[in-house]
Amino acid sequence: MEVEAKALEAGLMFATDVGLQNVVLEGDSLVLINALCGTSSPPASVEPIVMGVMDLCREFRSIAFSHVSRQGNKPAHLLAKHASSVADFISWIEEDPYYIEQALIQDVLSFSRIQ
Repeated sequence: MEVEAKALEAGLMFATDVGLQNVVLEGDSLVLINALCGTSSPPASVEPIVMGVMDLCREFRSIAFSHVSRQGNKPAHLLAKHASSVADFISWIEEDPYYIEQALIQDVLSFSRIQ
């Protein structure tokens, strides 16, 4: 849970750095998302991080929080797995890595079949 909380914080800092104003934070920890939405208190182990995230939220015009199960967000899981082995900071602004794009296409196709 601590790692996901820090990832949310890092994502908001990145969004601030690149000048985004409208942000949706997604996470697979329902406990964290509920704490950020104000529907529950955060666990003591992540309370300082959650409070920091809430402070960062004031920088944006609009912000939303969304719970997405780990199984329902394969591109994010692949990207997190890749990022764990990257020593330096890397970001893709103009184009997506091929493997992320392919996972996203698969997600969209499987979602389309469900509906």
